[in-house]
Amino acid sequence: MKTLINEDFKDLELNEFPYDKFHTALGEYHFLKPKGFYGNWYDPIPLHQWRGLDGSWLITSSNGKRYLEQNRGDNTKGAFINVIPTLVHNEKIYAPYIIEYDIRLLEIDKYCGVEFLYKTSRNNYFLGIDGSYLTLFKRNQEEFREIKKIIYKIDDLKTYHFKIIVNNNLKIYIDGTLLIDTFINFEEGMGVAIASKSCARYSDFKILLEDENYILHEKLKLKEEERLKNKQKKYPEMELIKKIDLKNFSSGRQLRIARYNGKVYFLMAQHQKRYIRDSFARLSCLTCFDIEGNILWQKGEPNNSFDNTLISCDLPFQIADVNNDGLLEVIYSMDFMIYWVDLLTGKYIDSMPTPVIKGDPYVKNEPFYRLNVDAIRVADFKGLGYKSDFIIKDRYQNVWAFDKNHKELWRYHNKNTGHFPYIFDFDNDNKDEMFVGYDLIDDDGKMIFSLPMDTDHTDEIIYVCLKEGENKKFVLASGNEGLNIINSDGSIYKHNDIGHAQRISVAKYDKEKEGLQILATSFWGGDGIIYLFDYKGNLIDEFEQKSNGNIITPINYDGDNVLSLLNASSDGGLIDGKLDKVVKFPNDGHPNISCEAYDIDGDEIDEILCWDLNEMWIYKAKTFKMGKSFERYPDSGFSNYRGEYLILKK
Repeated sequence: MKTLINEDFKDLELNEFPYDKFHTALGEYHFLKPKGFYGNWYDPIPLHQWRGLDGSWLITSSNGKRYLEQNRGDNTKGAFINVIPTLVHNEKIYAPYIIEYDIRLLEIDKYCGVEFLYKTSRNNYFLGIDGSYLTLFKRNQEEFREIKKIIYKIDDLKTYHFKIIVNNNLKIYIDGTLLIDTFINFEEGMGVAIASKSCARYSDFKILLEDENYILHEKLKLKEEERLKNKQKKYPEMELIKKIDLKNFSSGRQLRIARYNGKVYFLMAQHQKRYIRDSFARLSCLTCFDIEGNILWQKGEPNNSFDNTLISCDLPFQIADVNNDGLLEVIYSMDFMIYWVDLLTGKYIDSMPTPVIKGDPYVKNEPFYRLNVDAIRVADFKGLGYKSDFIIKDRYQNVWAFDKNHKELWRYHNKNTGHFPYIFDFDNDNKDEMFVGYDLIDDDGKMIFSLPMDTDHTDEIIYVCLKEGENKKFVLASGNEGLNIINSDGSIYKHNDIGHAQRISVAKYDKEKEGLQILATSFWGGDGIIYLFDYKGNLIDEFEQKSNGNIITPINYDGDNVLSLLNASSDGGLIDGKLDKVVKFPNDGHPNISCEAYDIDGDEIDEILCWDLNEMWIYKAKTFKMGKSFERYPDSGFSNYRGEYLILKK
């Protein structure tokens, strides 16, 4: 018998296991790792319902022995009722194994136990025990298939020893007595996790393998490592091509980029939080700079503190040619005004006050007399041939549409707006329409259709032809409503329950498969899960990251391969259409809080931008082929809540 894992928890700090103490949404698109020592574990479960509560896991001791305690109880409700506090071991196991651990239930109302053959926090086998029953489930998303359930009374003062033989023939023992003997479907390369809905105390967690299975495990693990290494050799490595000193004006992913006369210009925005967390932030500093880091102009006073730079929403600023003069302008909102300025000089062009909302029957719980703009986007609702109109919105109730002369064109108020409406000429009448939340709105503000969905809100939207010869469809990441594909007439083509759907992207990730592929991520209640779907919306595969901030942006990496950017950490990198990490970031100390992909030099090969609160590093494939041209999301619509796409032009 060989011991693969032997966790007595003595390597961990005698403290809470690291977690986001404020339970923020920053990890939706920033890589942020709470400080502390993780040992061989990671926690994949963030949840806003836990604000004001402590962490899920506590390392404690008694009489010289270390214990891991579930420290949260349940504290879930509504759409998150099936969220289970989970702590995942980093090891993947490739052959049949034995789990042994001791457990004492400190509260006997809900299930406490382990997850094995663990693929993600939403796809695993779960063995749980409460005060009355021992139950074996197979979980797949929100489906819990009960395999075995037996009566077993628990004494809360007693510690129980579990032994689980994980093989096609699964056997479960408590204190040496065989209680469950059943058949399951063993899969190699899966993980193990501690998972509990109630407060419980774990100790002496071990994974053991019979000698022949240990040899098999090592062989298959090495085979998988060699397979991945050989695959990675087929891709050029990243090369650092530029460093930019961001001085004191840096920010999180509050970045806009535009190309003008062959040169690239950047805008970064800082903010000040006020009233309620991130809901009513003030744009406090706007800085325009070039690829050399030269500041062209600056509005406001810079301050690159953590609080002024990282926020879980958009800030209201965009770059576009709003007056059709061939030059680029910046439209932004600051201090209850909307301004238009020249991109290169910051010179004032025009301004208007934001709408008065005091007493407005469609505005609830807003603290100010005038609208504090949540997001802004340009549009062409009047059919002028250029985007001189614009929308502004609050969070998350209303959208206002204005023309360039400050005239209000229409107002939207129906369902939750989400973060960032999608502006496009859906009916080919040379006028833009707006998809917002769950509704499609005509250029005159009238409802075209409204989806039969009312909970949460849509975070990201793409309108795309998923297979040549078919009509375009909407692809929506709609929070607790999951991933949805919608026909252009508003009928539902495909629904996938993937937890809290957060981000989406569409590209030809897999050359061998028909049509385009869809990537999606989850966040609240199950972070780091990367889902891959075919053009019909059928799930192909999934895996779980150990880190947050996975933006899944498609990039033309080397002219031959379209890959997806996760994050810039050691756990991140670029994945292919098989969900393999085929390109890793160099171990060179680069910044990794934020990342983005953009074709900086106009050769259709994407550069990768990585930055933190002080500097930006830019990478590119060492070797590449030029020639292919792609359709991408327009520069005039940057947002942290836009679905990204990369589609080869005909």
